[in-house]
Amino acid sequence: MTVARKKPEKVWGFTVASFFGLIGVFVAKYLIDFLVLPAIFPQFYPSTGMAFVFWLITSLVATVVAMLWITRFGYFYPVADIVYAIIMAIWPLGLYGTAEFWPAILAALAAVVILWVIQRLVLWIFIIVGFITM
Repeated sequence: MTVARKKPEKVWGFTVASFFGLIGVFVAKYLIDFLVLPAIFPQFYPSTGMAFVFWLITSLVATVVAMLWITRFGYFYPVADIVYAIIMAIWPLGLYGTAEFWPAILAALAAVVILWVIQRLVLWIFIIVGFITM
């Protein structure tokens, strides 16, 4: 049984709330990526392939959560990605060991590009599933 979900984005206040909610999801993602996971799995941090796999998993989970329960407005996501990158550049916390080789701004820009690709892929998956289930 599926429950019909009304689009909250049709109302201005919900659009503003979903914008800030999306930014909140990616700030929470940053905290999980750079504070929580390194504390839980110190053996994988700062620089292992597993740390990058964890980052990809949290990116995918944050994107799916945001698209399911916050908004699918595609033009909100680049802003949230940029906020994530700014936080990474200001408070890098070692950037999984990449800070030894690259400036923090380059790692943050790479994260934005990878996040954008993940978000586009997930958005297209949602679109295709929507067409199939119509």
